[in-house]
Amino acid sequence: MEIRSLIIIFLTLNLISFGQEPDSKDCYEIKYLDFFGLDQMEIIKWPQSELDGLMKMDFAKDRGQSKIKTNFIIPMIVYQLKEYHPNCYAKIDTTYFNKISDLYLKIRDIDSIKLLNKSIIEKINFIRADFYSQVENVDYLPKMTATFDDGPFYGVDFEQKLELKPIKIQETEFGTLNVSKVKEKIILTGKNKKGAIIWQKAITGLSDRSLTELHFIENPMEYNSVATVAHMYSEGERFTLYLKNDGSFMYYFHSW
Repeated sequence: MEIRSLIIIFLTLNLISFGQEPDSKDCYEIKYLDFFGLDQMEIIKWPQSELDGLMKMDFAKDRGQSKIKTNFIIPMIVYQLKEYHPNCYAKIDTTYFNKISDLYLKIRDIDSIKLLNKSIIEKINFIRADFYSQVENVDYLPKMTATFDDGPFYGVDFEQKLELKPIKIQETEFGTLNVSKVKEKIILTGKNKKGAIIWQKAITGLSDRSLTELHFIENPMEYNSVATVAHMYSEGERFTLYLKNDGSFMYYFHSW
């Protein structure tokens, strides 16, 4: 987590805007960027020194024992792809494109020979398809998300024969989120529009400790192409819950 935090600070402080106006807004589609907050963001470019620094980083070390080969930098590379597609611009900085392509392959641990002698369109399509394959696998999403918060957490499955009395209810597009309390444990329940339970979790945080309170912020629900996101807080800290758009549980983060 410490390495991840340092990289986030590093990238946040060292960005240069360089976006052009594309010949057409529909010149090349890149899905799922809204999940990462990049769909409306102006294109940015890493200065050469920072790009060189990224290429020297050991991303395998940042993954620790995880077999999942990805990083939150991946979406930040992908959203730049339109800047280099011949359908969008006549003049393309192929030198910079090749460098961020190499960075992408290094993070993903993909042999660069796969893109050897490929056209720039083929390279872009390969990276986009690989990006889609990661986003569509829920195990990858937490590692692709830029956050300082702890997690991801998955809570503890909770089953009780009696209906729990909610102390808070939040309407959603799929049904409701209900907060209950049982023996000082916070229980969060997702229900569909018919009132049937989709999932029910005892909410835990760092070191598996049970959280003792959970509240919704004002207008807490966010909907994007990948997930339904509930913005909440627990014990005075930010709590962000990620669900599939049908209400199925994914994971959550809890701030320090």
